Amino acid sequence: MLENLEAGFFIIMQWQNILAIVCGLYMGCTIGALPGLSPSMAIALAAPFTFGLPPVAAISFLLGIYKGGVYGGSISAILLCTPGTPEAAATLFDGYPLSQQGRARHALDAALYASIGGDLIGTVILVTAAPFVAHYALKIGPAEMVPMILLAMTIIITTLGQEKIRGFIAATLGAIIALVGVDPVLGSTRLTFNNYELSDGISLIPFLVGLFAIPEVIATLINAWNERRSGKEKEINPIEIQGERLKLREIIPYTRTIIQSALVGCCLGALPGLGSTAAAFTCYGLAKKTSKHPEKFGKGSIEGLLACETGNNGTCGPALIPLLTLGIPGSSTTAVLFGALLIYGIIPGPKIFIDNGPMVYAIFIGLLLGGFLLYPVATSIIRYAAKGIYKINKGILFGAILLLCFTGSYAIHNNIIDVYSMAAAGVLSCILRYFSIPLGPTLIAFILEPIMERSFRQALMISGNQYEIFFTSPIALVLWGLAAAILLWGPVKALLVHKRIAAS
Repeated sequence: MLENLEAGFFIIMQWQNILAIVCGLYMGCTIGALPGLSPSMAIALAAPFTFGLPPVAAISFLLGIYKGGVYGGSISAILLCTPGTPEAAATLFDGYPLSQQGRARHALDAALYASIGGDLIGTVILVTAAPFVAHYALKIGPAEMVPMILLAMTIIITTLGQEKIRGFIAATLGAIIALVGVDPVLGSTRLTFNNYELSDGISLIPFLVGLFAIPEVIATLINAWNERRSGKEKEINPIEIQGERLKLREIIPYTRTIIQSALVGCCLGALPGLGSTAAAFTCYGLAKKTSKHPEKFGKGSIEGLLACETGNNGTCGPALIPLLTLGIPGSSTTAVLFGALLIYGIIPGPKIFIDNGPMVYAIFIGLLLGGFLLYPVATSIIRYAAKGIYKINKGILFGAILLLCFTGSYAIHNNIIDVYSMAAAGVLSCILRYFSIPLGPTLIAFILEPIMERSFRQALMISGNQYEIFFTSPIALVLWGLAAAILLWGPVKALLVHKRIAAS
């Protein structure tokens, strides 16, 4: 471990890698601050254009976008009462009231301090926990991988609340699309419709670009066109960034809230399907319950702002634990990062520290550096946020993004079929969004289906087509039990509530 850590340090401490992190942070903060754009979309668009970079620089750039994007959403939440990203939805509860009170700079600084603190704590947990998780994950074979993937998908779908059925439909669609190509065992083609170019399957990067970028672009362009035709074009008038800087010593009384929110965010971030949005609202509610002044929450509470921003940034590091150690992305953003890692020959899974140890530790150190570099990057962006970012013409911006979607998809393999796949994924995404079907399960199922199918076939070959192999090992039994418990918890809870009401 120490050898890999030392080698990773010398790898990351090259000027091009540091520059990649800084550029990623700038891009992430800017995109996160613009309502309608998200870190997932930004990473999907940037991935095809990083092919000429060394692997560590490219991955560091994409992770910088991830980190910067999560924080950037708080800028528009505080200044415009419009969260730039879903992760910042809880930030506007206290951030916008603070800006209305003439304390916008206090709110922006508090969000920045909380983001850096939560991010650094989450990254430290990632660096310390990931090698141990990967060590024990080496004991997981094909027979255990099948229930593990099913458990991950169960958690992701059940966390959708009332949208469970839609989540199941989304996951099923993603799995069906992943079947396109050649059967890994029989070698026969399936779902190619006699098109030879589909024999290699649907490429991941064009698929996720179409899934996340195209609908946002089309919806924004249509809205802008309708507003212009009706003469009701909206003008954004951000609040001026007023007030003095928030000093670091002023947040020391809230240390307990910051640590509490960071740990809760880390725990939720490591679980597939929950993500930073759920962490932000959970930490905000918990801070309000444990606060000495809960009556200030929602009216401009620095403590409430610190809680939600620490929580959503605390998920960034731990969210990579299941991705790197098990090869299971737990959110849309980590699913996009999964594709980027594959492009550079880094195969997520239990053997990642054996096959790519120095490179992985270089990425870890880059994550820590990104947490510290976020301060000067965000400070420089905050200074010009109200005057520059929100005056960008959205028609021109999203038109350029649409052009990047097509050129980036084609640049991957120089194959027009990838452009068609991206466009088809965009149409599918628009249909899913129209029916309020979540996109995350579609992408995650698209990634996990080949892994589960391969593990399923391997387990049957090892056992001589005996299905008992999936229920013999203790690890598999525990995983099946957890999946069953999660599935049954909802109906059992509803039944108990019904009986309690009937008894009263």
